[in-house]
Amino acid sequence: MLRASKLFYKCLSLCFVCSTTLAIAELFTGKGSSWNLYVLISGCLALMMMGLLYLQRRIIDPEPLIDKQEEKSKPDAIMAAQLQYLTDMKQRLEHQLDDQAALLNRYFLQQLFLGGYTQPELHTRLALIGGAPLEQKLLSVMTFRMEPLEQTRFAENDRYLLLFAIRNVMEELIPTASRLTPVSIEDKIVLLTASSTQNKEMFRAMMDTWIEMVQTAVSQYLSLKISVGVSSAFVDRMGIPDAYQESLEALKYRIWTAKQSVYYYEEPTVGTTNLYPLPHELEQEWLEAVKNCEIERADNLLHQVVREMVRHAGSPQMLEMSMVRLLFAFMEHMRQWGIVFDIWQNSRTSLIQQVLKLQSEAEIERWFKQVLMDPCLTTLEGNMKSYKKNLLDQIVTMIREEYDTELSLEAVASRLHYNPNYLSGLFNKEMNITFSEYLAKQRHEMARKWLIETGLPVKEIACRLQYKNSQNFIRSFRKGQGMTPGEFRMKYGRKPIFDEMAYRAERGNEPVFE
Repeated sequence: MLRASKLFYKCLSLCFVCSTTLAIAELFTGKGSSWNLYVLISGCLALMMMGLLYLQRRIIDPEPLIDKQEEKSKPDAIMAAQLQYLTDMKQRLEHQLDDQAALLNRYFLQQLFLGGYTQPELHTRLALIGGAPLEQKLLSVMTFRMEPLEQTRFAENDRYLLLFAIRNVMEELIPTASRLTPVSIEDKIVLLTASSTQNKEMFRAMMDTWIEMVQTAVSQYLSLKISVGVSSAFVDRMGIPDAYQESLEALKYRIWTAKQSVYYYEEPTVGTTNLYPLPHELEQEWLEAVKNCEIERADNLLHQVVREMVRHAGSPQMLEMSMVRLLFAFMEHMRQWGIVFDIWQNSRTSLIQQVLKLQSEAEIERWFKQVLMDPCLTTLEGNMKSYKKNLLDQIVTMIREEYDTELSLEAVASRLHYNPNYLSGLFNKEMNITFSEYLAKQRHEMARKWLIETGLPVKEIACRLQYKNSQNFIRSFRKGQGMTPGEFRMKYGRKPIFDEMAYRAERGNEPVFE
């Protein structure tokens, strides 16, 4: 339509120019009728252009009308958008405030269990939160802990998500009027429960029901097992931190009763405390295996050490003492082995704190293996080549310098602080000869030298080389050299006969051993 109107404008303009030119030409020629024609044509063209312009504005090009309508509606749209923005902003702020309030409540609950408030602060905080503990008569703290995730479909990095899911399950199943909001502390979930009665048996029955419901739901939906430690019932709200410690203490007894999943602090202990030898023989064997880089043997001995340590402890306190003592013993041996302790500097917590958090036999064994033994073995294996060489050099030096003493493998092992069996195996493997054979070879070498260069009788040589009698020396020499000492002297000695006779004359009628 726009193109047609433009073309029509061009045609009218052309007609107007032509008629004007024709009228002017005829005007100069003197014809009066042409002027009248020019006026008539010009008037018609002007009327047609005005009519066409009107139609274009009303029919062909309606944009101005639309623009006017949009201009009228634009303020309404802007106001509506602004109202929507304010509404969305209000909702976002409300959500942020709710999240901040939840974070503050969780922080308060954590400090509540850890003992971070005085009595006035505690009552003020509880009043702000509201909930069961304001009006209840009996209180108790329950601590929930997941079993290890090794044999489940979850990984270790899923732990915090699983704790969140378990907290939601607890909030759904345990009545709001009987609890505060469950809160996570480290890898556990802590819950303060309350009862409106003073009957402890009824309160415990209620807690048993809640625990069973939570354990069933977690097992059904997450395929996980959880253990629960329950504190003794109390009334004073200032006793909440102590009750939390009681629940943790009760949870530690799971190490002796793997089939049980609920532990009450008020129940008697299930373990029996026995005297644990210090140091234990198994510990020494384990440390020797680590020192000698016997990986498989060290793993087996560590398993036995942990099992015996747990069996003899009988109580969490004694077990913690045994674990800390074993830690110190291992670190002392590492110092003796020349291993630097900076392999644990990247840890955020001390080794003692990590040990005290271990709550199962499997965890204890895994921690001592992964945190202590494996890094130590890696360092020892890297130094093993030079370490073995230095050790063998020490043994060979002792044999060459002390061949004429009562030297034995046990004596060497005691002086070097090694197990005799380990030294025997190492010497045989690296030198391709046993310790006793090498010692006998060194003694035979000295015997050959004395038989050649001196006139010492065979009996005297045997005595100097620590043989109990000369017959044993003769048998050993014949086995190593293929001839008796007398035959060797006769063959290689300078003056064997005369020297022997002179020695015999000096000593009397002692027989000469051939």
